[in-house]
Amino acid sequence: MYVLEKDKKIIAIASVGDFDEPGDIQWMSKNPCHLGRIGVIPTMHNQGIETIILQNVNKTIKEKGVDGMRIHVSKTNPATIVLYEKNGFERCGEDFRFDIDFFCYQICFNS
Repeated sequence: MYVLEKDKKIIAIASVGDFDEPGDIQWMSKNPCHLGRIGVIPTMHNQGIETIILQNVNKTIKEKGVDGMRIHVSKTNPATIVLYEKNGFERCGEDFRFDIDFFCYQICFNS
């Protein structure tokens, strides 16, 4: 879990771990982590906070030897799709789980 604070208040979180990913997706990284979610308090939306925490998480996990990150994004969440594409993630497949249609995204750090 990663936390971003401003004025000693938590304004954003990101969860990263080793989650069960579908085997039929053409993932490129061999030692990835999986981004579970990013959450930002509503009063801080549309201020670039999502990008800040994502970039900091990427920097930290690269230093730990992780070679990429994977994530599922709901097809009905265009703002999040834009966030990941703007930050270098590439769409690499689709998945259906938990009664939700997802796009699968990845970013590789050492490719």
